[in-house]
Amino acid sequence: MDNTQFSVQKMEVAARNIDKSLAIDCAAPSLLDLMNIHPPQCSTASGLTDHDYPVLNGAPFALNNMLQIKTSSKVPLPPEILEHFSHIQCHCMMGLFPEVSRAWLTVDSDIYVWSYEDNSDLAYFDGLNETILSVGLIKPKPGVFHAFIKHLLILTTAVDIVVLGVTFTPGPHGPLDEIQLIPEPVFTIPTDGSTISAIGSTAEGRLFLGSKEGCLFEIVYQAESGWFGKRCKKINHSTSALSFLVPSFINAALSEEDGIVQIAVDNSRHILYILTEKGSIEVYDLGIKGDSFNKITKISQSTLVNQAVNIVKTLDSQNFRPIVSISAVEASESSHIYLIAVTQTGVRFYLTTHTLVNMPPNQRPYTLFLLHVRLPPGYSANITVRPRAVHIAHYRDRNLLLLSTVNEKDVLWCISSDLFPFSQNLMEAHTTLSLDGPALALAEIPQENPLSNISQEVSPLVVRQHSEAPKKYVVLTSEGVYILSKMRPVDILRQLLSDSQGLNSDTVKAFFMMQKEDQACATSLIVASLDVDENLELAEFATRAFFLYGGEPRLGALGSMSQGAILSGTSPFSPNIISTPADPHRLHQPQSLQPPNLTYPHFDVNNPFVFSSKHNGLYLYLGRILRPIWNRRCIEKICLDGKTVMNASTITSDQCRWILNYLTTLHNFLLSNTQLAICDNSTQLDATLNTTQVNTTSRLNHTLQDAQMEERISLNSLKLFVCHCCQIMGLWRILCEHQFHVLIGTLPDNYQTMLQDTTFKDLFLYGQDICSLLITTLVDSYLGDNASVDSISTKLREVCPQLYKIEDAAFSKANEMLKSSRGIQNIDEKEDMVMSALELCKSIAPNVNLPGICKQFVSLKAYHAVIDLCITCAKKVDPDNIAEHFYKNDSSVADQEGRDFYHKRMNIYKEVFTMLDTLCAENPTNLNITAPVPIPTEGDIRIMVMQLINEILELPDEILHVALYDWMMKKQMSSELIKINNSSLETYLLHTSQQNPDNTAVVDLLWKYYENNNNHAAAAKILDSLASKTGAALSLKERLEYLTRAIMCMRSDKVGYAPYLGVFLRDLEDKMEVAKVQEQILEAVVNLRGTHPAAEEAIVALNSGLYQISQLYENFADPLELWECQLAIIDCAGYSDENLIEKIWRNILRREIRKSTGNPNNRMAQILTKVKHIARKCGISTQCFPLAFLISELEQLSTYLKSDRSLVPKAFVSMELPFDGLLEIYNRLMATVSEIQIWQKEENEFHLFEAVACLIETFLNTHEAYNNVQKRKIISQCQDTVASLLSILYSKANTEQLINILRGIQSRLSRL
Repeated sequence: MDNTQFSVQKMEVAARNIDKSLAIDCAAPSLLDLMNIHPPQCSTASGLTDHDYPVLNGAPFALNNMLQIKTSSKVPLPPEILEHFSHIQCHCMMGLFPEVSRAWLTVDSDIYVWSYEDNSDLAYFDGLNETILSVGLIKPKPGVFHAFIKHLLILTTAVDIVVLGVTFTPGPHGPLDEIQLIPEPVFTIPTDGSTISAIGSTAEGRLFLGSKEGCLFEIVYQAESGWFGKRCKKINHSTSALSFLVPSFINAALSEEDGIVQIAVDNSRHILYILTEKGSIEVYDLGIKGDSFNKITKISQSTLVNQAVNIVKTLDSQNFRPIVSISAVEASESSHIYLIAVTQTGVRFYLTTHTLVNMPPNQRPYTLFLLHVRLPPGYSANITVRPRAVHIAHYRDRNLLLLSTVNEKDVLWCISSDLFPFSQNLMEAHTTLSLDGPALALAEIPQENPLSNISQEVSPLVVRQHSEAPKKYVVLTSEGVYILSKMRPVDILRQLLSDSQGLNSDTVKAFFMMQKEDQACATSLIVASLDVDENLELAEFATRAFFLYGGEPRLGALGSMSQGAILSGTSPFSPNIISTPADPHRLHQPQSLQPPNLTYPHFDVNNPFVFSSKHNGLYLYLGRILRPIWNRRCIEKICLDGKTVMNASTITSDQCRWILNYLTTLHNFLLSNTQLAICDNSTQLDATLNTTQVNTTSRLNHTLQDAQMEERISLNSLKLFVCHCCQIMGLWRILCEHQFHVLIGTLPDNYQTMLQDTTFKDLFLYGQDICSLLITTLVDSYLGDNASVDSISTKLREVCPQLYKIEDAAFSKANEMLKSSRGIQNIDEKEDMVMSALELCKSIAPNVNLPGICKQFVSLKAYHAVIDLCITCAKKVDPDNIAEHFYKNDSSVADQEGRDFYHKRMNIYKEVFTMLDTLCAENPTNLNITAPVPIPTEGDIRIMVMQLINEILELPDEILHVALYDWMMKKQMSSELIKINNSSLETYLLHTSQQNPDNTAVVDLLWKYYENNNNHAAAAKILDSLASKTGAALSLKERLEYLTRAIMCMRSDKVGYAPYLGVFLRDLEDKMEVAKVQEQILEAVVNLRGTHPAAEEAIVALNSGLYQISQLYENFADPLELWECQLAIIDCAGYSDENLIEKIWRNILRREIRKSTGNPNNRMAQILTKVKHIARKCGISTQCFPLAFLISELEQLSTYLKSDRSLVPKAFVSMELPFDGLLEIYNRLMATVSEIQIWQKEENEFHLFEAVACLIETFLNTHEAYNNVQKRKIISQCQDTVASLLSILYSKANTEQLINILRGIQSRLSRL
């Protein structure tokens, strides 16, 4: 495992075990389960068997007589109070206000209040004239009175109900140090003849009064005057709306008086209960929100007693009466049991207000019936003493205190199930304590638990005992005040360890047996870890007991008891007879505490190993520490002002501190006891973690060493996890102390949303990244306030060194230095500070927030620092330059390591080009340096960019060069790229062209690079390959341009004259000729577009590549009947086939005849124009221009069209053909007149004679263009031709006109 990272895999092992331990704690039976009530089964009873109040057979006497409750202090009554007893004239009462740590005494019309803890702060009120009959203290409704009035003191007399304001002055002993009674009553209300006997209130501040006449009143009060000018009024809830119609004396006569003696309020469900003198219980529903009132039912004592007798048929009804006390059961303790009533004999009645079947959520009360009867100690064979004459009782959280009178002395009974949280039926231990006088009042002292409001569900005391102070009770007697402490299991263990002085005593061993080893180990860890500072000796005793009784891992038989049972902490008692009716199936099954519907994973039943109780106890204790937050979301949305919604932490800084304290002490315990885990042999553990665990259930042959190794792996994971949790909770506490909502508000929205869905469990396991981000945000907040980061860096290093490493602290310092440098005016000082920050960053590279720090350098225009830092980071990431090797070796797919290094370095270099992008964004003009721009100044951004580019190119980092070239390509800086004379550019262009052959821009740059560096042959080869590349990326025109450039490159600097390159040049020239033919074909095909179905396809094909000459003929010219192109192909190929050529010309002439329009002369002129065009293209001297054939065909065509006889001769003369050659052809043609049918017709007989005459006339008109030698030769040839023609014409009829023309020609020739 990396020294700077926690192994998530190991922490997941720990987290799974924590989940299992939490599941075991959650499996503790509910009250309903303990009473063995299974709806719709009838009511049950318990307390009749030995098992209900167990005595540990064979255990030391000290453990059997172990005190559950002890006297913390006994304070006598103040002398001033004792003195007042002698002045009593009429009436005296005493009582307790435990919520403010005060006792009170009324003497007639005066009341005295004092602090019962130290008999200090005696206050009194003597402003009444009537005897005080009842006293109460309540918390007022919020917003009604001034904020300094914390409580209201209620005093009732026979005449008035007086309400006084109570304030406190903070002092050295706390916020309630000094009490002050405001002498002026807040309000006074007449009693209207009622005698108030009971006072009660709700948590919301509603005030209820019960009278001896049996009426329940409510004092309704408000801040402003109302109700006809009154601030308060008294409402009688015991009378109906029509009761005013019946005279009061009739009501009194018809109703039986039954005074109210006690008011109990269930603040969790908003239900009010009252107990009357005759033992009746009434139920009132205060509404879902606690702001209404509705009477539900009333059940008499006799009804309850009859129900109890039907359940416990072996006891007389006298055992169940009278009822002396009631206690509301909060919803957190039980969701089905609502009320407990206690009788004078100590019997408990567990009652509910609804049926147990198909109960909807938020069910309001509608009845009251008995669910369970619990008999006190003394009804089973093993205990003979039982409580008698109980007159005061108090019940909360499965703890019952009774005050009974024995021989005119009061005895306190403490009955609790805290020692047996996982038993399958209701088992309780009891303790008695004798008092020195009659008890007048009993109350529980409320204590603040900082973790109570984040606990997701109630759990047994053994689960909460590390974070919950011992319950404290106060008993007021006529002699003084007893302050009692209810001992938790951990307090009992402390006492036993202290008594035994760490020896292997039977009492400590019995405690481990009673609690079960796993649970007792978890309990001993509390002492061993938390008591180190206060009582080191006791902590060492607990540590010794932990190891002594914690056992060792062992092999377990497959299919035998699961580890769930090992961790269950079940009771050692398992009698076959229990007093409560039991499910017969349940008695014969293992008592698994893993409910079938629980979502937590079960311990593997088939696991071949059974972990030691040390291991299980550690995980139980860690799970209990983290229990309040484990599945709790980290943040929640809150709205304080009704407008702004913000994200706040779900736990406070103080709660973080408490949890962190428990985690830290546990971590210190693990560090002090290194034998619990092998941390120095982590390699072996890692290997085992990856292999052994997977195969534990598949292998059958296990050894004890395997079990020990499995446990050591698990404990090593626990140690790592505890350390990690300490650091995260420490960080969270720091965040809570630094305006948490502001810090969270600066995070990106996606991180805020993610945190809202993240539990602390997820944060512990997978929150490394989010924690780093939170730390960065915290440090940035200091920088934003221009504050030094030294203090917060030091704090973070102390609290979470794994999350905030040394390099993080150095980075924060560098950030501070850069921020400070902004305010420095001196350039040299500023540069020194920037360089110092750079050196600091380089020293911790690559562990820096590179984007953030580079952004700061850029803002300070320290561009060279960005390049320097990125180079340093890249060297440290890839010291062996593996990325360059990967790049130069064709980026092999198999080289994954090289690929990773390459991508890492490219990610680092991104910051350099982000900087260049920022610079470019400041320059509105084009980056192209060659563009015509004004003469740049020294600070011109474009010049700065080029300077930085040159600086980068001077660095021996080829991967950085590659990144630079990529950036320049994206910025279209081609002209600048080709000017770079660096071998890395050639490597880059070659590599990129190979990786992306279709990227024409890169290949273009490559040949330009070669051309610019005088490597013309390489440039020509690339240009040739570009021109020859198939595909639609290039057009034929662009291919011709590439070929032209290639030929130009080969002809440059006589490079083409090298023997091996000369062949390549000739090949290029040949390819160029064929390409020009292809271009001609393309032009012809384009003209066919819309008239030929294959034209479009042919156009695409001709543009997609270069073809050979034969392919052009076969694929395009022949199928598409491109006659002129066929001539060009024959000419280019040097192919000789007179018949084929003549056939092509005939097709051309036929097509032209069809296309021609107008009179005969115009049509003939159009045909001759086409012939001239072809002659210019292919040349009149080539075989593709058969002159004799064309003259014959055109003269016949002229005859056919009856056009002017001079058109054809003049056309050929205009082509600058040799005149003597033309005349010779005409002479040969004259000789074949008899062979051609068209000349045989009478009208065409002398066509050729006239054509020859026109030809010779043309010569006569242009004879000056010939030199004398040519002229004499042509004149002689013409004279012979004319003489020959005249000799033929003399023998023909109707030739006079033609003869005259020829004679005129003859005479002109003779004159030349």
